Amino acid sequence: MPKVIVANIGAEFEGIENETIMQILHRNGIEIDSACGGHGQCTSCKVIVVSGIENLYPPEFEEEDTLEEYGLDSQQERLSCQAKLNGKGDVVIYLP
Repeated sequence: MPKVIVANIGAEFEGIENETIMQILHRNGIEIDSACGGHGQCTSCKVIVVSGIENLYPPEFEEEDTLEEYGLDSQQERLSCQAKLNGKGDVVIYLP
């Protein structure tokens, strides 16, 4: 099973393919804001991907559009409500 490792709190959580980072964090008691209700239209749930970006599916249109609107780099920053594990390996993130 792939893991989401949260570098700045020293925690790691198992996930499954197609599960979002936000779902994994919430399931493990880590609350993260989502002003838009998890629809990929804001950046309140943004995470910084330290490594393993290749283990996430590429951003879909809504997330890509939001990242671009706010001047964020999809190779380093993702919206946790939209970033889904592809099941190929671990992802290391930093919670801002």
